[in-house]
Amino acid sequence: MINLKRKNNEQGFTLIELLVAMAVFMVIIVAVIDIFAVGLGGSQRIFGRQNTQDSARFILESMSKEIRMSKINTADGQSNTLNITNSKGQTLNYVFDNVNKQITRGGAVLNSSNVEITGTFYVQKSGNLPPRVTPALKVVNKTGQTAQRVVMNLQTTISSRRYDQ
Repeated sequence: MINLKRKNNEQGFTLIELLVAMAVFMVIIVAVIDIFAVGLGGSQRIFGRQNTQDSARFILESMSKEIRMSKINTADGQSNTLNITNSKGQTLNYVFDNVNKQITRGGAVLNSSNVEITGTFYVQKSGNLPPRVTPALKVVNKTGQTAQRVVMNLQTTISSRRYDQ
């Protein structure tokens, strides 16, 4: 004779309990993975912003230092090229190559390969004020996905300390 009575001391999970436990576990795993992905994307964006700022800072500081002690040969107005004669008597061109998205100094590329730079120079040599150059540049990092790219628009005005212009 078959015993159809169920014993109360049997241990184990029913199929429903197992499915509910697996569903809860999967929800927790998906939430943890999503939080990790958001954190990773944020850190990549911060890294891209830092690289972009470092490259822009280097370019602006090196240009400012040289332009400040140079004679500005470029006429008043807006131009992609800035012609200067530095303190050593060398004539140099700073050129915004907006096609290749880079800036060059005497033919040498100043920006790193991780950023694209476009821009223009505004030259003012009128009145009793010293000549001024305003480089306006747009810096975009090329690392990461398109949605994580950082775009910075920067400009500064540099006054030349040479008054023999």
